[in-house]
Amino acid sequence: MTVGTRTDSTSGVVTTDNSSGFSVERNTSNVGFAPYKVDSIYAVTSSLTLAAGDAGVITLSSSVAGVLTEVMPTAASTPGATFIFRTTSAHAHILTGSQEANGTKVFINRLTGSGVTSDQQGSRLTLNAAQGSSVFLQSDGRLFHVLAYSGSFTIAGT
Repeated sequence: MTVGTRTDSTSGVVTTDNSSGFSVERNTSNVGFAPYKVDSIYAVTSSLTLAAGDAGVITLSSSVAGVLTEVMPTAASTPGATFIFRTTSAHAHILTGSQEANGTKVFINRLTGSGVTSDQQGSRLTLNAAQGSSVFLQSDGRLFHVLAYSGSFTIAGT
């Protein structure tokens, strides 16, 4: 017999027979669960401000509103957290570091290829307007580093 464990804000810790592993509900108060699989993919369909607990896989899609602008949590509130953004609509969605101190260039890229140049740093990251574009960001507590991407993106802003 195997036993699995799940914890959530409604039932607390629940142990289930004939299951395995440990899962935690997606909740904006949760932090520190990488590198484990997330409970669910966060499907974003409007512009909003993200929290540290939103780390994980986030899809960006807009049918009517056009380009979405998502405000990242501060890098200081998310050390070690990974954010993976994937577009599910053909819009040039934007990530900003608006919660940082004015003038902070919170996004940094040292990768090259596919229309992306190295040593980019800025306060705004814009994905290309193609469905399926993605960017993988990780916070070091000061900056969000681009670890990988699909498609292309630009980083700009002071």
